[in-house]
This record gives sequence, C-alpha cells and structure tokens, in this order.
Amino acid sequence: MRFALSGDVRLEATPGAVGLCPGCGAQLIAKCGSKKVWHWPHQGQRHCDEWWEPETDWHRSWKNYFPSDWQEIPARDNAGELHIADIKVPDGLVVEVQHSAIKTAEAKKRTLFHAPMIWVVDGLRRKTDKTQFEKALGSEFWRRPEKPALSRLSPYDVRLVEEWFDLRVIVAFDFGGEDVWLMSARDWACGFGFWYEKEALVANIRERTDIPFIFTEHKNRRGKVMKRTHSIPYSLPEKHGEPK
Repeated sequence: MRFALSGDVRLEATPGAVGLCPGCGAQLIAKCGSKKVWHWPHQGQRHCDEWWEPETDWHRSWKNYFPSDWQEIPARDNAGELHIADIKVPDGLVVEVQHSAIKTAEAKKRTLFHAPMIWVVDGLRRKTDKTQFEKALGSEFWRRPEKPALSRLSPYDVRLVEEWFDLRVIVAFDFGGEDVWLMSARDWACGFGFWYEKEALVANIRERTDIPFIFTEHKNRRGKVMKRTHSIPYSLPEKHGEPK
C-alpha cells in the first residue's frame, strides 16, 4: 500500500512514520527497505483487501501517471467486503494494474465489481509471454505504423490472450516499451488488438477521451456481412451480473 492516513492527510511511507489504513483503519508502520518499494504493510500476512498483491516498481510507475488522489481508492461491495482500486478516475472509471498471477474467475469477479474499468497487465512477468507475442505478431511486434494495425490472436498461441480475452473490457499488455498492446475486442475464440502509445492511453484515461475504434466484419452462413464495432467500453453490459 502506497498511502496511509494521518487524520485527513494521505502519507507516503517514510522511515519511522505511522499511519492508518484508509480501508480498514488499522494502524500501519512504514516499511522502507532497500529491496522493495517503500510501502505501508498490515501486520503479519493479513491485509484488509483479499485482492491485494505485493506492489512492484512497475506498479508504482503506472500509478505515477495519475494524480495521487486517484490512487488506492477503497470501496465496499453489497456484502460489505472491502476492495481498493489501484486507480479510480473521479467519474468512476477504474484502472487495475496487475503483475501477479491471477485466476480468470477472480479477474472476472474483480471486473464486475470495479466496472467501468480497464486492466493493465505486466507482459514481462513470465519470460515466455513476450516470446509468444513476438512469434504470433511476427514483423508487427514493436512496429509503430501511422494507423493501428489490427491483429487477431488465438488463445491457443498466446497464453496472455487465453487468460484475459474473455473479460470483455480493455486489457493493455505492457511489454516495457513506449506502446502497449490493447486487446479491446473479441471475435469468437480470438482476441483483437493493436499497438497504442502508452502516453496516449494515459491521456485517454485522464481526460476521458475515446481510444480509436476497432472494426471487424465477417460473413454468416448465408453470406450476409455481419459488422461489429467496438470502441473503448469502460463498462460491462451488466455491472452486477455476468457479461452478456
């Protein structure tokens, strides 16, 4: 956790500092070592948010794109269970920054709770993920054309696609470069996406402007052209139910 409370003031961890958890109110003591980012841990292994994961420098770098008062925003579900959003825009859009492994069922649960939302996923957590993307995209990997080159990736070829394409919200895969690969549409069993400037995505989120449209079409069995358009969704069809 990056911030603790001292009265109404949000404090970052510094040596010897103490504060309260903004979610549960428990006392926190700053942990300021040389191996991990400075943070506010709960005592022992307990944490008030069951979706919590250890924070890395990569998490912090993404959080730092946004104002501090948009970061680590707590909310409770209908049962009173606490969850803390990594980034929450004042109008309600949530951005979850994910490094650790996560099961698809939990990702769906978190998506439904936080909607409208976007996921940002660390594409370098496993050594094989970048290699799979490079192989699947071929010469398009790291290429930055004037217009986005739309690619269709199979979950059978790319494990990240397999893990994330069924959420039906924007998922940005970060491989450490100036661009992210935005998977923002699904066509049957494949994910559609394109390279997009990281700075542009941050600006879209901060300013709540649209990301370029994805357009796909196919013919049904009768030969009729079926068109689909998909811009940035920011939300699911049903906030509190299963996606349609």
